[in-house]
Amino acid sequence: MSAKAAELGGADLLMVLSAGYYRSQGRSSMSALLPYGNANELTWQIACEQVLPCLEHTPIVLGLCAQDPNLDAKEQFARIKHYGVAGITNFPSVAFFDGAYRAALESAGFGFEKEVALLAQARKEGLFTIGFCLTVAEAVALCRAEVHILCLDLGFAEWQQGDQSKHQAALDQSISFINEVISAARNITPQPYLVVFSGPVLLPQDTVQVYNRTAALGYIGGSTVERFPTAPIITQTVHEFKQATQVERGSDRLGALHGRGPAMQKIFETIRRVAKSNAPIIIMGESGTGKELAAREIHRLSARHSQPLVTWNCGAMTESLAMSELFGHEKGSFTGAMRTHFGKFEVAQGGTLFMDEITDLPLSVQASLLRVLQERELVRVGGEKNIPTDVRLIAASNKDFHDLIPAGHFRLDLYYRLNTVTLRLPPLRERREDIPILVWEIIQEFSLQYGYPIPRISKKMMELLTAHSWPGNIRELRNVLERCFILSEGKIFSTAWLEEIFSDDHALNEALLKTQTQSLPRNAKRSRLLEVLARHGGNKVAAARELGVTRKTIYNWLNE
Repeated sequence: MSAKAAELGGADLLMVLSAGYYRSQGRSSMSALLPYGNANELTWQIACEQVLPCLEHTPIVLGLCAQDPNLDAKEQFARIKHYGVAGITNFPSVAFFDGAYRAALESAGFGFEKEVALLAQARKEGLFTIGFCLTVAEAVALCRAEVHILCLDLGFAEWQQGDQSKHQAALDQSISFINEVISAARNITPQPYLVVFSGPVLLPQDTVQVYNRTAALGYIGGSTVERFPTAPIITQTVHEFKQATQVERGSDRLGALHGRGPAMQKIFETIRRVAKSNAPIIIMGESGTGKELAAREIHRLSARHSQPLVTWNCGAMTESLAMSELFGHEKGSFTGAMRTHFGKFEVAQGGTLFMDEITDLPLSVQASLLRVLQERELVRVGGEKNIPTDVRLIAASNKDFHDLIPAGHFRLDLYYRLNTVTLRLPPLRERREDIPILVWEIIQEFSLQYGYPIPRISKKMMELLTAHSWPGNIRELRNVLERCFILSEGKIFSTAWLEEIFSDDHALNEALLKTQTQSLPRNAKRSRLLEVLARHGGNKVAAARELGVTRKTIYNWLNE
């Protein structure tokens, strides 16, 4: 079933491994590494009895255990050719073992070299070869044997995506490792053909990051693809991974940021440019527009990418706590200071410090921050020693500095120190063309998280999603989709759920807008309304959507 479904999804080739036998019995792929039976007999049985009869055109590669003492390589190669199998791969492999057990296998002559020799022999016999590897040394050995494809295993699959930042950090680490392996492989062969397997690469959008940031050329999906036990989902999942390779590199995303419209394309280009410098940056944008994601991309593309990225939210901080968190404190500097504490600047040394909602900092802390940025050194609370700092600062706010500075809530000199480059992230209502791709990316994540199939999104459903004003931006979109996903249990979303959610949102937004506009001068309210109406060519329905109110409210404001 898995083989046929993968072929329908457009898989380029299929590997028949003994791990598939154990997965079909409800066991983990790792069971293939334990001595339950003869791996080569099991794999051959699966290939002949289950896989080959159901395929029409997709080539298969057979997993061979080189350590099998009963394996007659020449005889097996002849049998493989007779049955029309395209080639072999080294599975199960000792590459999956480490420590004392791996050392014992190597010393007994059952090591990785035996697998390399088997693959080299298969290539000479005219068979296609794929080599599993987990280290740089193993990849180099496979290159020397002229194996056709290197399959770089990135470790255990993340069965569920948890915290998005942790997942991105794991993906960044894997991408760095991929580049290291490719660099070493190029010393042997100018154009190594490397594909990736497992680890944090879970979704098609993860592979897009891999393709954009490395020279990897493909993805091999094992238990990740087969996690959903139904043929249509395997077909759909394989199709999506395949589609990811066909998208023009960097066309509609930059790391974890997505957008094919002109607004986000301009943001992507700005990020690529400013990342090359060490200048401080201000990121402006409403809550939920992805300011932290933008900061992460700036850091990732900068020369500081190998050093820490430290994020800190400045909101709701007292002066003393903010000073301690930013600059650290010495042991005994105040009651409860039981040990020396390193502040965010010291933790981010050599890297990037992202300060979210910087406009919430107390004015006295703003003065201290300005001094640190000017002098490039700090003094811990309760300390006397000047500590040099080398940190790039990225600040973010959802408030307008031009309102805060005249009111005395933010220092003008600090603003000029930070404002070398300003990046303005557009709200979701100003880039509606990006909503379909965001919806698709988000529901794929929830499909993996909750274990439900990806539901079909009707045309009416997508129209409702695209038309909504999204005052909470992408964060609100995620929450709405998650609610629908839980209610649907993998089935089609109901438009009634959206209408109920949006009805509640309209009531809340109108109450908030009424409170906010009551304190505004009449001219300010009038200017805001006319600005929105002008942008939409006088269309009151579109203006109401953007402002998150009903059309009746628009007419009431016009009459007022």
